[in-house]
Amino acid sequence: MNHFLQRAKELEHMMQEDRHHLHQHAEAGESLPETTAYVMKRLRQIGLIPEEICQSSVTALIEGKKPGKTILLRADMDALPMNETNHLLFKSITNAAHNCGHDLHTAMLLGAAQILYECRNELCGTVKLMFQPAEETFSGSKKMIDAGILENPSVDAALGMHVMLDTPVPSLNYGIGYMTSSCDGFKITIKGSGCHGAMPHLGIDPINAGLHLYSAFQNLIARECNPAEKVSLTFGSFNAGSTANIVPDSAVLMGTLRTYNKTLRQKLVKRMHEICKAVETMFRVSINYEVLSDVPSTYSNPELTKELASYASEVTPDFICHTDYKVTPSDDFAFISEKVPTAYMMIGCKVDGCSVQHHNPGVLFDEAVLPYGAAVHAACAYNWLNKEN
Repeated sequence: MNHFLQRAKELEHMMQEDRHHLHQHAEAGESLPETTAYVMKRLRQIGLIPEEICQSSVTALIEGKKPGKTILLRADMDALPMNETNHLLFKSITNAAHNCGHDLHTAMLLGAAQILYECRNELCGTVKLMFQPAEETFSGSKKMIDAGILENPSVDAALGMHVMLDTPVPSLNYGIGYMTSSCDGFKITIKGSGCHGAMPHLGIDPINAGLHLYSAFQNLIARECNPAEKVSLTFGSFNAGSTANIVPDSAVLMGTLRTYNKTLRQKLVKRMHEICKAVETMFRVSINYEVLSDVPSTYSNPELTKELASYASEVTPDFICHTDYKVTPSDDFAFISEKVPTAYMMIGCKVDGCSVQHHNPGVLFDEAVLPYGAAVHAACAYNWLNKEN
């Protein structure tokens, strides 16, 4: 058995305890006081000196005996602001739930930290740990960059990993180039003029304007995008009025645009603003376009990704399943990938009989993935730092 996996298996019970605590005390957003305190306590128990560089944003260094480069290992810690409907013994007792698997990410990186700390005297360089909040709201990574996560020491490469539910344990998937889609979240507020439902000619109907805007946005995909492109434009909310016989004053639409193509993304965002201006003129409304998120695609550097994948492949036989993997959800690790060479991998933890996916209240993850994730982090960091020595 690979020695990183062997040690990770020995630490599996500890990682399960970490995961169960984090799951049961799930917190969402930018403020994760309980999660932050727990992670910092665990890092101190390992022998590290953690630092909270900005709100609920934790880092620690594992410094090798010999000088060298620095590799960053990242785990997101935030949960989702929702309840869960499973019957786990460690079910969340808060108003949040780890229905995207970030509790697993954090537990795996804590396990990897233990392994790498134990072999620190063999390391040529530094491992920088990044435990971030607010991945789900796309703000945590950027704030940690602003707080200096990529400096002192300067980061030369980064590795991120996410649990996925399309392959079982043990399996690892990766791709090169753009791995996650960009995400442009928007909120469009349309102001009209309310009136009696029997006299619509005396008002300005924001619902009518909203319907035409909705249709025009959908036609951007249907008629202005090459059918070969992977792009989606989804409205998740359309709210207006509260009763049957009143034309309301306003309507609010919210949605997201996602694609892997940077040029297409810029074109579509420009066209969305142009449509808003046109709808304003056509229907005599005023429109406010608010940006909710502005996240690029995560770029998996081809050279670095192939190298780290070669190290990961040694963790267990037949570990690598897909080498052309992409996912449509977005990840604010993309901001790291814009700054330093980055590899982004997906580790399988499908549960037989569970037909739902991430962000569903009933989703389940196979926590047998924990030692494999920890071993991947440790093997990649160790071998990348020591490759020239």
